[in-house]
Amino acid sequence: MAGEITAPQRARLSGRVWLVLLCAVIVIVFLAVVTPGVFDVRHKSRSLEIKKPVERLVLDSKGMVKVDIKPSRDGHVHLLRKSEVSRDSRLVERVKVSGKTLTIHSACTGSRLGVLRRCDLSYHLRLPRKIALALRVHFGDVTVTGTRGRLDFRSDAGSFHGSVCSKRANIHLGFGELKLRDTCVPELIHARVRGGHIGLTVPAGHYDVHAKSDARRPFENIIEDPASPDKIDAAITWGGSIDITGVNR
Repeated sequence: MAGEITAPQRARLSGRVWLVLLCAVIVIVFLAVVTPGVFDVRHKSRSLEIKKPVERLVLDSKGMVKVDIKPSRDGHVHLLRKSEVSRDSRLVERVKVSGKTLTIHSACTGSRLGVLRRCDLSYHLRLPRKIALALRVHFGDVTVTGTRGRLDFRSDAGSFHGSVCSKRANIHLGFGELKLRDTCVPELIHARVRGGHIGLTVPAGHYDVHAKSDARRPFENIIEDPASPDKIDAAITWGGSIDITGVNR
């Protein structure tokens, strides 16, 4: 009839909207069920023991990090991680053993404003004494004591202090202090710092030495011999000093 008021029709969700909602639900379920433990939001500290044989560690950590590595008494891997992360950021961490390689990846997401406010991580790692190390940190301090095996280290800024038995060591530091004491006769030490200090201590003897920047020659108890199979290659790009010292074993 003319003038009769009809009830407005209810809006219906389109098929595209339902598809988007379904995808969102699938993603949430996947993160909650399929990948447990990847997002470590609830705990400020984490500890675990790995009894599987591990011969290589790959550590890649972003943010401000402090790492302390020493041999374990039982030959197992013991990990203790502490963190201080701003409330509007999130720690993302993955620990995985593949074959005989232990891989640790950690980083923090940005805040809701798109700026990372705080991401301070501290790792205490007790590892088998004989292990190869591949360490990548962005900013922080790393200490390695008592391990035996190849050493690869890279950092943008901070410090590296090592006392190890490593036949081959490859260390790159952007800005800061690099100190390495190799208790074995190294086949190769490759050390690079953009700005800061390099201090190397090795068993006294003959070495093929390539040292750039302000290297304080003559090196104590080091005989520079281009024919030696044992090589020390150290350089500072912008400014700093290099010390190389030989000690009697």
